[in-house]
Amino acid sequence: MSYQQFQTQWKSLSELIDNLPEIDNEHMNSLVKSYVAQNLVLLNEVFATSIDNLKRLQKVKSANDIICTQAKFTSEISKKISLSTQRFLNTSLGQFTNYNEWLKTHCDLTTE
Repeated sequence: MSYQQFQTQWKSLSELIDNLPEIDNEHMNSLVKSYVAQNLVLLNEVFATSIDNLKRLQKVKSANDIICTQAKFTSEISKKISLSTQRFLNTSLGQFTNYNEWLKTHCDLTTE
């Protein structure tokens, strides 16, 4: 993805968030707001991690440093995505006793 594509995607995301309609159903509206908030938390964490790793790249002295920086970035992002997913599911499905069954029934997802 080029820098220009990133800017276009960022603009589209910002416009979509700014123009989210209010939903008459309070529960659904709350879930949408929670989803947007979780996305923003995750994106901010990705940006912060990216910035930290780009700063590290400014100090590299070998190809090994670059590879290790990328590996660390990938590992950190994977952990952040996993935690964000867990937080969102806990928030949005908190009212369900067995959210694994709910996911299987409503989202065609299997969790073990």
